[in-house]
Amino acid sequence: MTWMCLLGPSPGGARAIALHGHRPVVLVPPGVAVPREVSAHAERVIFCRITDHDAVRSAVDGLVAELGPPRLVVSFTEFAQEVCARVATGLGLVSVSPAAAARARDKAAMRRLLAGTPYAWPYAAGTPDDVATAVRAEPDGTPWVVKPADGAGSAGVTALASYADLERWLATVTAGPPASGTAGERPGDVRYIVERAADGPEFSVEAVSAAGRHTVLAITAKQTTGSPGFVETGHVVPAPLPEGDAERLREAVRCVLDRLEISHGASHTELRLDPVHGPVVIETHTRVGGDCIPELVELATGQDQYERAIAALLGSPPALRPDPAAPAAAISFVTPPAAGTLTGLAFTPVDGVLRWDFERVPGSGLSELHSSEDRVGYAIALGATPTEAMETAAKATAGVHLQVAPSP
Repeated sequence: MTWMCLLGPSPGGARAIALHGHRPVVLVPPGVAVPREVSAHAERVIFCRITDHDAVRSAVDGLVAELGPPRLVVSFTEFAQEVCARVATGLGLVSVSPAAAARARDKAAMRRLLAGTPYAWPYAAGTPDDVATAVRAEPDGTPWVVKPADGAGSAGVTALASYADLERWLATVTAGPPASGTAGERPGDVRYIVERAADGPEFSVEAVSAAGRHTVLAITAKQTTGSPGFVETGHVVPAPLPEGDAERLREAVRCVLDRLEISHGASHTELRLDPVHGPVVIETHTRVGGDCIPELVELATGQDQYERAIAALLGSPPALRPDPAAPAAAISFVTPPAAGTLTGLAFTPVDGVLRWDFERVPGSGLSELHSSEDRVGYAIALGATPTEAMETAAKATAGVHLQVAPSP
């Protein structure tokens, strides 16, 4: 048997491995449910702390003794990227390097490496006190955005429009739990980055790299709540952009991937297109995007980013022929109207909606919208144009009726 080790229960990853004629052995964190799509392809499932290098290496070594060397060790899960890279390179397998995976997780490191490029942007990094020093060095009213240096999913992102905003933020992060959710860290120990706020629309670029050559599969246009939290509320593929602007974004992403030495596998890079400065890089990841973005890419372009990433790592041609379902695909998220307990949920079918998904059901607790984890559900829609797809998805979620009982 030829096998690959997959860290994290990724349906797209398991399917991609199977498409290339290998059997996935899937390592899953204890207590995490295994989707049917994963178990259908998996040779076996092993419960293991996938963010613990020693635990993963021990599990893989046991599998090597039984099954022989794996063809690849891969992960499409955010918090397992560095461990995956360390284990893969330790076995002599093709992978993004551990250093590159670490740089992608560290937003401050990424910005240091972009210094001297057209995509550099004023920033500071460090403790909350370091952030405060940087903000106070500029006139009151200068717009900034602050976030945990290793955060994800919009958690802990805050806009600072004044010194008063800064003082409120300082009081929150030094008194409460770490915004990044890192276990064992005291609030004052969490590292942050703060940077001047960019204007313009937000995008992400979905790419696959093979031996340092980067292929952009799609550009995604993003909708967010805006200041102060910038929680994502919708995406559409392809982004409705003039070709000149699209190429500026692609060139910025190629520069980021080269500077961080991300030479293999999938990547997801978020940017703003500032009307004065041009592309401003927000963050990049050595994985596919979340929020069903790979599904949107496949629906609108026929290209499966998971499968293309496995092909790139193998040095093989893609296993699938592009077969788009529609010229455009979009997702719109249902957001909580208030904190409390969800007591009722109703929606009306809308033509053009491909599917619905609700992560919260009656009886679930709802919180205020602070990150992607707080959203209630979503609708995915197809369209003849990006505008049509996004309007259909937004119409669908706008028609969702939530009944919420206030918390005691």
